[in-house]
Order: sequence, then structure tokens, then C-alpha cells
Amino acid sequence: MRAPDDLPRRPRRAARSGRGRVVLIGAVVAAFILLLSLRGIARFYTDYLWFDSVDQTGVWRGVLGAKVVLALLFILVFFALALANLTIADRLAPAYRVSGPEDELLERYHDLVEGRAGWIRAAVAGVLALIAGSGVSAEWNSWILFTNGRDFGITDPQFGQDVGFYVFRLPFLSFVVDWLFASLLIVLIITVVAHYLNGGIRVQPPSPRVTPQVKAHLSVLLAALALVKAADYWLQRFELTTSSRGVVDGATYTDVNAQLPVLNLLVLISLAAAVLFVANIFRRGWTLPVLAVGLWMFVAVVAGGIYPQYVQSFQVRPNESAKERPYIERNIEA
Repeated sequence: MRAPDDLPRRPRRAARSGRGRVVLIGAVVAAFILLLSLRGIARFYTDYLWFDSVDQTGVWRGVLGAKVVLALLFILVFFALALANLTIADRLAPAYRVSGPEDELLERYHDLVEGRAGWIRAAVAGVLALIAGSGVSAEWNSWILFTNGRDFGITDPQFGQDVGFYVFRLPFLSFVVDWLFASLLIVLIITVVAHYLNGGIRVQPPSPRVTPQVKAHLSVLLAALALVKAADYWLQRFELTTSSRGVVDGATYTDVNAQLPVLNLLVLISLAAAVLFVANIFRRGWTLPVLAVGLWMFVAVVAGGIYPQYVQSFQVRPNESAKERPYIERNIEA
């Protein structure tokens, strides 16, 4: 009988086939990234040649600088927000986890990341920051207007704001508020996932589903979201000056008498929700935040959408010429 070492070995076709697929996928991904990079480089160089042909390379450098500054600024802001909250989530992890049905998955995760938690936090925050901040460079035009804004000496008839506010500052401020709300929402989601992986949030009994420390952390994030949303509603008030609801651009009867009061009410509700989220830190359960969010959704849907349509259909249209005339006249004048 032949010794085991003398027996012929089976070829490792499965392993070789698996490695071949990995190499093929890696090559396709690398080619795709290279193609995008080459297109970007070609577009970048074409823009430079065009500006150089009209002797305006200084403008090209200014636009490029604005794009780079914007991207770096927003990438750093998101990275700081995400990394800080992921670090807090790790610091608030319970020292001991009560055994339960979820522990097998969590133990595998902790075995995998043991000794590398800091690097994983930085990698997650970095990747998401690149995704959230790289596209901000497209707002270079509104950024340049914002940083070089001036007053015109002419005020709008509704809010008494200088026209320069609407031309130079409002577009970029609205973008920043929208971006910050979306970023905080993403940070909230990854923070919830981090708390779950750390054992601070449990889907199944027997231990408490959310520890008090985790509840306080999430309440602060939700309060920040409510404050940002209040700022968004506040800026939406000024956007009514360019409303296209009527026959001419500008705030009409419905905008001033229906939409504007609703936005003012939503600002107050958002601020109240922020206060309730902070107060929730010192209370059991989530009753107050649920009530705040429910009230906000009710007002946003009913008062924000249905009420202006009701005013437009049943108060304005039966006597449209008389109600809209003063608003149309001042919009034309403006």
C-alpha cells in the first residue's frame, strides 16, 4: 500500500477558480475607476485650455480653488461629526452584555474588530465623508456669491431684507442647511448601528432595549436634527419672495396669508421638538419625542400642504382679481 505522501493530490480547481474571479472583478473595478479618472482629467484639462485661450486662467484658478476649499471643508465637517459620534458610541458601550439570542452575531463582530476599532471608525467616517463632501464642489458658484456678497440698497416688500440677501446669501445658506440635515441623519443612522453592535441597543430581551446613556446620545442627535429643520423652515420663509405660485414670480396672497403662517408654526414646533428631545434624556420612554414628531408630521402634511391649497381654491379663486391685485402689483414693481 502506498504511503499517504505518495498519493496523487487533487488539483485545487475551486481555489484557483475563486482567485481568478477575484482578480477579474478587481481588474474590472480598477478599469472603471481609471476610466472615470481619465474622463475627469480630460474635462479638467479641457477647461484649463478654454480659459487659457481667452486669457482668463485667473478665473479658472479661482473656480478650482473654490471647488477644492468647499470639498475639503465639508469633508472635514462630516468626518468630524461621524468620528466623534462613533467614538462616543464606543465609549458608551456597556461593560457587560447580558447573554441573549443576539450575542453570537455581536461576539463575532467584536472578535473581528478587536484591536482595530479605532481604524474601523476612522475608515467608516472617512468613506462616508468623501461621499457626502465630494459633491459639494458643484456649489462653487453659490459659495463665491456668498463670500463676495454686497447690498443693493433695495429691500423686498414682504420681509424688508436687502435684495443682496436673496442674490448672494440665501442660496448657499439653504444648501448648507439641507446638507447638514442629511448629514446628521446619516450620522444618526450609523450611530444607531454602532450602539447596536456595541450592545447598547438590543432588539430582543432580556436586557433593556436601550441603555440610558445611549438614549441620551440619540436624544441629543435628534434635538440637533430638529434645530436644523427649524433653520430650514426659517429660510423657506424668505424663499416665498421668489414663489412661482401666481401669474408672476413673487409672494402671492396664498403665500403670505397661508404658507407663511404655516412655516412660522413649523419653526416653533421644531424648536419645541428640540426641547422635548433634550428633556427626554431625563425621562423614561420615548413618549415626548413621539408626540413631538407626530405633531410636526401632522402640521407639515395638513397645514403645510392641504391648507394652502384650500385657501387658493376657496378663498382666492372666487375673487382672485381683488385679492391678488396688490401682491401682483408689488411683485411687478420689485
